[in-house]
Amino acid sequence: MTAADRRKLNKDAGFSLLELLIAVVILAIIVIPMLNLFLTSNRLNIKSRQTLRATTLAQDIMEGLKAYDIEELKAQFERPEDGFYVIDDNLIKGAVAEEINMEVDGSGNPTPGIYYFSLRDVSMQGSKFDALVKVDARGYMEGATGTTIHDNLFNDSTMSDARSIDKNNGTFVETEKIRGAVLKGALKHSDIKAAMDAHGVTQEMKDNVTFKTLNQLFTTGVSRTITVNLNQSNTETDEEGNPKIYMYVTNEYEFTYPDVENPVPIYGDIDSLVLVKDEPCGDVSGAEININIIYYPLYVGTEDRIVINNNSDSELNLLIAKQVPSAEKNPDEVLSDAQLMAKEMGYAPWIRIYDKSSGEMNAGEFTLKTNLGINLVGKGYLTGEGLWDDTNIFNVPNQLTDMRPAVNTIQLYTLDGVRSSLGAAPADGEVTELIYDVEVSVYKEGAAGKDFPEEERMIVIEGSKNN
Repeated sequence: MTAADRRKLNKDAGFSLLELLIAVVILAIIVIPMLNLFLTSNRLNIKSRQTLRATTLAQDIMEGLKAYDIEELKAQFERPEDGFYVIDDNLIKGAVAEEINMEVDGSGNPTPGIYYFSLRDVSMQGSKFDALVKVDARGYMEGATGTTIHDNLFNDSTMSDARSIDKNNGTFVETEKIRGAVLKGALKHSDIKAAMDAHGVTQEMKDNVTFKTLNQLFTTGVSRTITVNLNQSNTETDEEGNPKIYMYVTNEYEFTYPDVENPVPIYGDIDSLVLVKDEPCGDVSGAEININIIYYPLYVGTEDRIVINNNSDSELNLLIAKQVPSAEKNPDEVLSDAQLMAKEMGYAPWIRIYDKSSGEMNAGEFTLKTNLGINLVGKGYLTGEGLWDDTNIFNVPNQLTDMRPAVNTIQLYTLDGVRSSLGAAPADGEVTELIYDVEVSVYKEGAAGKDFPEEERMIVIEGSKNN
C-alpha cells in the first residue's frame, strides 16, 4: 500500500516532513523577492515624496526671489527681523543669511556680481531641508566672461520695474490696461476709422494691432504727452500746516493719419471705463513732495513729452522712469534685445518742469531720479543759468567727452541700481545689478552645517529675473 493510499484511508494524515520542507523552500523563493520589492517600493515612495517636497520648496523660493532686487534681498537676509518675505518665515525654523564667504574667486578675492543666500531648517509638509540660493549677475555685465554671457542685456540696463514703487499717493503708472484702452479708443474714433477704411486697412489688422506694429495703421505718426498738474489749495492744510497739494495726471496720445486734418487726441476708451484725463493721484502735501511717473516709451512715435506743472510752493523730488511690456501679459509687445537696443539709440523724450511763479522751474528746486540716462546725456536742456532751451533736452555733462564744468546742473540719478550721480562710479558696497540668473538648490536637513556638500543636494532649479 502506498503513502497516498494510506492518506486516503486516514483523513487526519498530513504532509510528510520532506514535503513540508519543499513547500517552505518554494514559498521562501517566491515571497522573499516580493518582500524586498515591497521594501524597495516603499523606500522609493518616501524618496519621491521628499523630492516632491524639496521641489515645492525650491519653486516657492524662486517665486519669492522674483519680487525683489538684489539690494532688497540682501537686506532681508541680513536683517530678517525687519521683515522676511521670500517665503513664509513661519516655515523657517533655523536661520537665514548671506553666505559672504562663498562670494569669492579661487584666490579668495570678492567677486562682483555673484551672491549666495542660505536658509536653514526649513519645514515643508512635515519634512525639513536646507536651501542655498545663488544669484549670478555676471553674465549680464558689460565685458562679461564665462559660460553665462547674455547678448545685449547688461546691468546698466535702461529699463525700470515699477512693482516696488508706492502707488498710494504721488504716483502715476501707465499700465498695459491703459495702453490697450488707448488703442481701442483710437480704432473707434470716427475720423481715424473712416480714413483706415479708405486706405484698405482690414479688420484683421485692426484686431491684431499693438504699439509694436502701430505703424502698419497710423503711418504718419503718433505722439504722447503726460501732463502732471500739482494744484495747491488756498484753504486746506495738512497735519503740519502745509497747504494741501493735489496731483492730477493726463495721458494724451495724438494720432495722425492721411486725410485726417488735425491730430486726434485719445485718452483711453470710454467703453472700457479707462480714461486718463485729469486723473486724481492723491494728496502730495509737504515742503518737499515726491512725484513718480512710470511709463512705456513710445518707440514707434514721433515724440514723447512729460510736462510737470508745479502750481505750488513746494520743491520736487521727481522719479521719471520707463518700463518694458510684460512678456507674460503682452508677448506681442516685447522687443528682442537687438530691437530694444536699436530703439533706445534713437529715443529722446522731452521733459518740461514748470513753476507757477517763474515759468521754468529752477534746477535747485527739484531733483530727478531717472533711468533715462542714455536718452538725456549730451543733450542741451538746462543752460548754465538754470533756464530752459525750447529746442533741446537736459544738459547733463557727459563726464567722458564733455570736460566743461557743470554750472547749476540738476542732481540727476540713475535707476540702474547705482545710487550716485549720473556718470559716477558706484561706491564700494553699492548694489548695481537689476538683471540676474538664479539657482535654487534644496539639500537634506543639516547640509548647511557641512558647507552644502554636493552629495546631499536633492533638487536644483534655475531661472532669471529680467528687471
